[in-house]
Amino acid sequence: MTCVQEKRIIGCMAEKIVRQEERARSPQWLLVETFGELDGNYSIVDWGGQPKEFLPLDKAVKGAAARIRQAVTTVAHSHEPLSAKDDGGHRVEAYPHFVGERLHAVQVWSGTEDQQPPPRLRAASWDIDLTTLTALGSTEWAELADIPLDERGQERSLANMFAQVQTDERELQAMKRIIAAVPGTTHQGVWTVYRRDGASFRAHFSCRIYAQPGADGTEHRVARGVSLEITSSTTDTKPQPLVLLEHRLLEADVPPGEYRALINLRNLRLIRWVHGSPIPDQIAWRRVENEPEPGVHPDDRRTMIDMAKGLARSSTTGHLRVRGVHGGWIPITARVSLVAIDQETTAGLVKFTIDH
Repeated sequence: MTCVQEKRIIGCMAEKIVRQEERARSPQWLLVETFGELDGNYSIVDWGGQPKEFLPLDKAVKGAAARIRQAVTTVAHSHEPLSAKDDGGHRVEAYPHFVGERLHAVQVWSGTEDQQPPPRLRAASWDIDLTTLTALGSTEWAELADIPLDERGQERSLANMFAQVQTDERELQAMKRIIAAVPGTTHQGVWTVYRRDGASFRAHFSCRIYAQPGADGTEHRVARGVSLEITSSTTDTKPQPLVLLEHRLLEADVPPGEYRALINLRNLRLIRWVHGSPIPDQIAWRRVENEPEPGVHPDDRRTMIDMAKGLARSSTTGHLRVRGVHGGWIPITARVSLVAIDQETTAGLVKFTIDH
C-alpha cells in the first residue's frame, strides 16, 4: 500500500468519525410515549432511530424536558403538528400520533433556531383490545402497513396483524402479555412488517396494557402502542418455537389440508395462525366488515367448551361447525393441545381439517 493510499484511508476514517460525532452532538428526533395519560410522566422509546427502553424524560433530557412536555400538551389539544420558537432561541418541532381522540405518542425535535432537524422516521400508533383480540390502527399505521382500503378505520382480528409480520425472539413474551393482559405491563420488540405490494420494513414497537371500559360496557384490557420504522442494521432474529406440554416442539411442517391456530383458552378466541400453517380462505376469522363475525355453531359450543376443559388431562378431539366467509357453517375435525408459553401461561394449539 502506498503512502497516498494510506492517507486516503486515514482521511476517510477521520471524516467518518467527525460525521458520527457531529450526529451525536446534534439534536435527534425523539419518540415520546404518552399512551393517552397526559400526566407528564412520559418516557422516550426511540432516540434518533435507536430503540430505547422507556427512558424517563426528566433523566434523559433534563434541559429540554419542560419544552417537550409543553409541546406534548399543545399537540394533544390541537391534534396538529407543532413548529414553535421561544425568546431564548430554542426551537421545537412536534408530530402527534393518535388513535381516535387518544394521544399515544409524539415525535419531538428540540434544538436551536440555527439548527435543522434531520429527516423524521415514519411512525404510527395502534390499539390491541386483549379482551376481544382485535386491533385498530391509526391512519398512519394503515398507510405504513398497507392495510386494504376497505379495512381501514375499523377493528380487525389480531390474527390479521400477526399474518403480516415476522416476530422476533421475544414472541413468547408477547404471547404471555396478550394472554395474561395485566394492566401496567409493558412490552417492546422489533418485528418485520410485510406489505401487500411486496415491500417490507422493520418496526420497533412499544406498548403498555391498560384497563378501560369497552363498547359493551364491561372492563376491557387494551394494549396501547406505537411503532417506528427503523433503519438499524440489527439482523432479524427468529421467534422461539412453541412447545407442547408433552415436551415436543411444534413441528414447522404442516401436513397438506391441515390448519393450525393458537387460541386464548380464557375466551377461546384466535390469537394467530401458527408459523408454517396455511390460512383457510373459506373460514371467517378476520373480523372485518365484509366478512361474517367468526364463531362456532351454537349447537357445538358445548362441545368446544368440553374440549377446552378436557385439556387439563390430555389433548382433546371433536367435530365442530365454524362460520364460513359466505355466512354458512363449515364442518371441521379439530384436535386441541396445550402449549407452554412459560411456566405460568398456556394457550391452546388447534390442529384442524375441513370435512368434505
